[in-house]
Amino acid sequence: MFDLILHPFAVAITWVWVMIHRGLVAIGMGSGSGVAWVISIILVTIVVRILIIPLFLKQIKSSRGMQAIQPEMKKIQEKYKGKTDPVSRQKMAEETQALYKKHGTSPFASCLPVLVQMPILFGMYQAFIAVKLIADGVYTYRGEAAESLGPIDQTLAKEIDGSTVMGVQLSNTIGSTSDIAGIVTFIVLIAAMVTLQFLSMRMMLVRNMPPVDDPNNPMVRSQKLMMYMMPAMFIVTGFVFQMGLLVYMVTGTVWALAQQLWTLHYMPTPGSPAYLDLVAKRQMRYQSWAKDFFADYDRERALALSAEDLAALNARTRQTLVTKGKASKIASDFPAELSDGEVITIYRNLSHQEWTTLPDEMWMRGVKRQTERNLERRAQQSERREQPRRQSKAQRKAAAEAQADAHESTNAAGLSPEELERRRQARRKARRDSKKGR
Repeated sequence: MFDLILHPFAVAITWVWVMIHRGLVAIGMGSGSGVAWVISIILVTIVVRILIIPLFLKQIKSSRGMQAIQPEMKKIQEKYKGKTDPVSRQKMAEETQALYKKHGTSPFASCLPVLVQMPILFGMYQAFIAVKLIADGVYTYRGEAAESLGPIDQTLAKEIDGSTVMGVQLSNTIGSTSDIAGIVTFIVLIAAMVTLQFLSMRMMLVRNMPPVDDPNNPMVRSQKLMMYMMPAMFIVTGFVFQMGLLVYMVTGTVWALAQQLWTLHYMPTPGSPAYLDLVAKRQMRYQSWAKDFFADYDRERALALSAEDLAALNARTRQTLVTKGKASKIASDFPAELSDGEVITIYRNLSHQEWTTLPDEMWMRGVKRQTERNLERRAQQSERREQPRRQSKAQRKAAAEAQADAHESTNAAGLSPEELERRRQARRKARRDSKKGR
């Protein structure tokens, strides 16, 4: 059953593998057994990693989002602390999911790259087993003899099986390798893979996680556990993987370490040491030119002779700040309700304040939420100012209507009942029309 599930992945991988090998041969590398098959494994790994870059970015954004909502998450946990009844647990789960949806994050997004790679890894494992069997003419699928796996027939299988890394065939495991040099090659590659994996995990724990006062924090404990478990798993699997699969794993580990370094440099987790270093670096870069820029702006502003001149200056200044701000990695999709002067004020504040966060898309969400709150507050203030005026107007209107009724009652003598009713209906219609026209 397991082989049946993995078979489609193995077929897809072999097609990519063979097509890459054909490309290498087309640019001048030797056909048949040789280094082209080894390089094609490395390129397969790179292709897979490139394809899952969107998931990797989603993982980073989700991790940052999870970190940002921790204060709100703690409030929910405190709210339902000690409540174990089904209704409370259900409400807690609903509020937690609503929080994830509000901030566009999910704890499961961090698992996506790993989940996607697992079937590919096992598919590669299946492919290398099949290569050896096809080369020996004993390959079977679903209990019946088969001559190929995807594009790999016996001819290609023999070419792959004959290709070596430091004298070790791609389909060999450390157990099926008898010479000392081959065993040493396996041990060196396994040690490199384990070391790189440990360094990557430790770098993430030390540099890319916010300090946590509680050493028993579940997130910290799980990260520390993974830091030692993953290398241990690599040691075990390294001794059962074929040489070709070990090349795939080592290449993937090098790529993962490079991604971790990129993450620390460009997208670290908020609150982590790497994040604080990046905040300080970008603040210094922005303020190195912004302070002089605003000094020039203030001089031009003092010379503005009219409101039109000031509006034109603000429009030009905002456009310049947006352009220069983008070069400093400052988000610029400000709410449409903000005037040019208000946007300039935000940029000015960044020029002299101590930054506590990066002015990125998460910061911009805060700006937008603050703008919405300001608009709501202004609307409420306007409502409070208008209420006395409306009440006074309503009182004057009621008094006028009462006076009209009294006047008509005074002059009702001599009018027929039909005429009195007609006039009342006319007044009511006029009042309804007046209300509709508001």
